Amino acid sequence: MPELAEVETTRKDLSKIIEGKVINRVSVYLDKIVYNKKEEFIKKIEGQTVNKVKRRGKWLIFELDKNCLIIHFRMEGRFYYLPIDAKKDKHDYVIFYFDDFSLHYNDPRLFGKMEVIEKNEIDKFFLDKKLGLEYTDPKLTPIYLKEKFKTHHTDIKKMLLDQSFITGIGNIYADEILFASKINPKSYADKLTKPKLQEIINNTKKVFEHSLKYKGTYPNIDGKRGTFEEHLMVHMREGKKCYECGTIIKKEKVGGRGTYYCPKCQRRV
Repeated sequence: MPELAEVETTRKDLSKIIEGKVINRVSVYLDKIVYNKKEEFIKKIEGQTVNKVKRRGKWLIFELDKNCLIIHFRMEGRFYYLPIDAKKDKHDYVIFYFDDFSLHYNDPRLFGKMEVIEKNEIDKFFLDKKLGLEYTDPKLTPIYLKEKFKTHHTDIKKMLLDQSFITGIGNIYADEILFASKINPKSYADKLTKPKLQEIINNTKKVFEHSLKYKGTYPNIDGKRGTFEEHLMVHMREGKKCYECGTIIKKEKVGGRGTYYCPKCQRRV
């Protein structure tokens, strides 16, 4: 699933290509991908200029002249930057046509969603989603997390996946952040000290910035896959030796998600 680093990589790449460009035509091949009625969706986008490409958590936002197009990739959604006459793939469900290129939204799992909303509704939209702070927000402090977690006597891994505290963290990055912080994923969130919470904050920034350097773990708009998978410390490394202590990496279900950790480096709090 695309997480913050993958969506931010897409945002950066698209901003260089589509900002200032007019969407001349839109084709929708699967109605369920868009929340609006198909005809309304197309009408509100065609002829609009993409003035800015933004991101909030795992959401991608195209700021148009009159409206905002909001996109969530969910499990496997992605964009491909292609020639204007490129052949449609069987999993391409929305195609945006510009003057000399096209942007194909591809989604094999069919979970992604798009919606056009009025510009003045954007704040309410994300308020309703109850998204937490971005990892770069100066308000993200140990005091903030201590207050948020104080009534949650549950696994810290589960809390990191909850988008209402820190937005953008998914399964891959939760594992990597907790390993870097030397915190067992089954440690109780309400028992973590402020110094440990500060480590989570620091390592969230480090892990995301490291991933962005390698363009994440997902296919990018040019079809090439990001190479951050080559730098993962624990995720997807079950049965292999920990890079730091040599202990065998374990995998367990935590909060319903497959979770990778080093039982020696990550002691339970």
